[in-house]
Amino acid sequence: MALSEDLNYLMDSLSCVTYNGAQHSLIKIEEKDPSAKLKKVNLNASNGNWFCFNPDEGRKCSHLRKNSNLVLMSPLLKADSKFDHHCACDAVIFICEGDNLVVVYIDLKSGSPTGYSSQFKSTRQFVRYLLSLSEEFVGRKISIYEERYIIFYGGENRPLLNKKTTIPKSNVKQSLPDNAYKREVKNDSTLYLRELLA
Repeated sequence: MALSEDLNYLMDSLSCVTYNGAQHSLIKIEEKDPSAKLKKVNLNASNGNWFCFNPDEGRKCSHLRKNSNLVLMSPLLKADSKFDHHCACDAVIFICEGDNLVVVYIDLKSGSPTGYSSQFKSTRQFVRYLLSLSEEFVGRKISIYEERYIIFYGGENRPLLNKKTTIPKSNVKQSLPDNAYKREVKNDSTLYLRELLA
């Protein structure tokens, strides 16, 4: 299955795409910080009209040149504690369902999740910038139908408590940067992408 022309254009605009629905059915979201307890979450996804990119890695260019201070996506996203807009979350998934673009922002957190709001807001602004560039320069108007903000947290080796999450699954739709949907998971857990879209 090939990606739609619009989604393919967006994917080609990014240098940090990790997975796409034309070639993959598994999305691996990884935290590179060696001190993190939650290092990886996997999402099973059917082949389809979607792709995933990693803005947190994309704002660095250490993979291009060692000891580089350059920033790949934009100097505005250079790490600087004076500004909240330098942050990025761990993964963004673009899913096209007909004419509707659903954007899912995901971040991994060790232990109790805090400090994620600015990461989501900064990444959301980058996504809007990307869509505006598409419209301005190639005449492709791609509108966001829905955005979801998801925190996977935990990573402890202890068994998870057998209780429901504090926010029911149905509220994934109503999640916002300041009040993201939170789900405790173990390291290397595998979940289904369609769960997050229900």
